[in-house]
Amino acid sequence: MNFQTASARNLSISTIESLARYRYRVFVQRLNWSLPNVQEGYEQDQFDLPDTIHIIARNHSDHIVGCGRLLPTTGRYLLESVFPQLLNGIEAPRHEKVWELSRFAAMDPMDQGAEGDIHMAERVLLQALRFCNEQAVTHLIAVSTTPVERLLQRAGVECLRFGPPEIIDGKPVLAFVIAVTARSIAALEQIEAAAIKRERPSRLQRSDGVRAMETLLELTQTRQAPIAALQA
Repeated sequence: MNFQTASARNLSISTIESLARYRYRVFVQRLNWSLPNVQEGYEQDQFDLPDTIHIIARNHSDHIVGCGRLLPTTGRYLLESVFPQLLNGIEAPRHEKVWELSRFAAMDPMDQGAEGDIHMAERVLLQALRFCNEQAVTHLIAVSTTPVERLLQRAGVECLRFGPPEIIDGKPVLAFVIAVTARSIAALEQIEAAAIKRERPSRLQRSDGVRAMETLLELTQTRQAPIAALQA
């Protein structure tokens, strides 16, 4: 498995096009997302800018089998612009140390029976956390589905949802925060090491994620919301 993390302006045109085609196969054809203004066979949106950071995973045949997109919250981003209701009444974070992870996928859309290499989702997320850690980013926020939330919790990553899921296009969708900490990175590194060796990974004890939300609210000085309400 090979990973590439770079801004769009530093990716080749062919890579950008391959990524857009991959996202179309995953999010439109495979997951049946209803996305506005999608060109046939090609998925991009208003957040795909020259400075947008992309994480791209390729298999040994050089085919894209995983991706993620990183956006600073100092500009416009998906959760703030499209899904603010998922913040459960909290002001949308806007801070240089808080970024958003979106268009997160880890599957081979050409393989109808599998989802790529073992633990690929955790490995794509690990690349995101490593990049953010290098940039002194302390929190990632994301919009995703409940299965992704469960995957993070099982992995031992420090995360917590902002509020209850909302049914969108027939699927429960929610927003959550991920703490970019040594613990979160170590939890994913254990899984990656086991995946490379094709062993069963040992996992850190599950974190309740409360501290991740508390530090996010302290950092961004958003209106404090009861943690119990956020976990509802």
